[in-house]
Amino acid sequence: MTGDAGQQRVIERARTVLPADERILAVYLAGSYGSGEADSFSDVDVHCVVTDESAAWFEEHWTELMAQLAGPTVLAERIPGLIGGLGITPDWLHVDLVIHPLAGFDRLQYDGVRVLFDRDGSHFPDGDQPRQGGRPGTPYWPQGAVNLFFYFLGNLVVVLGRDERIVGNQGVGAVRDQLIALMLAERGVRRTGGAKRLNAFLSDEQRAALEAIPAAGADPADIIAANQYMCREFIRRGTTLAEETGNPWPQAFVDATLTHLRQHFTTDFA
Repeated sequence: MTGDAGQQRVIERARTVLPADERILAVYLAGSYGSGEADSFSDVDVHCVVTDESAAWFEEHWTELMAQLAGPTVLAERIPGLIGGLGITPDWLHVDLVIHPLAGFDRLQYDGVRVLFDRDGSHFPDGDQPRQGGRPGTPYWPQGAVNLFFYFLGNLVVVLGRDERIVGNQGVGAVRDQLIALMLAERGVRRTGGAKRLNAFLSDEQRAALEAIPAAGADPADIIAANQYMCREFIRRGTTLAEETGNPWPQAFVDATLTHLRQHFTTDFA
């Protein structure tokens, strides 16, 4: 394991201190420390599996566990949509603590896991899970990403109609995220490596396509150009993937969105 002494202290506390709580069923590392790619810049991503009955308590008191792991913090912020949050120490050590109720626990959620504790051996029966490194699998249909892509795209009319240029610039990132999700589905990649690692999960061709998205600042013409490029990429890839996986392409929704955009911007997005 690489990293500095502060990171190693957090990992050792996670391994030795957290199991004293009988409600904690398993403790493991995800992210760089889970995959074996950690360096001195890496966050420490500590995950715990807890009993379903205790989940509400941990949601309320997760900062107490954070204090056991990291010591005093200058920031302790909840992570939206999850039980737990992030902590920043005075020397800027970054620790993420995520709590998983047993009923919703998925041991294959993360790409690379280092198991620190497994109370009865049933949560990680094979022990540590090596990183797959973006290894391609069977392509699948990302229905949610497809719907969100065209929903976000259609809202460009509202955003630029109000001259909300900053929101329009932010929207480019939201649309791009759905394009990335489609690309991962193309490759059959379901396990990812964290918010700051993406390269290994995409092909060279996919990375080149993403890097070619036109830069968008606050100029509406640039925002429109970036969205046009992504729309064409998404339709080309999405229709192919729908056929390959035997899923219906949402043609009516796509046509309505493209017509909506054309009427307001007097330009084609497809």
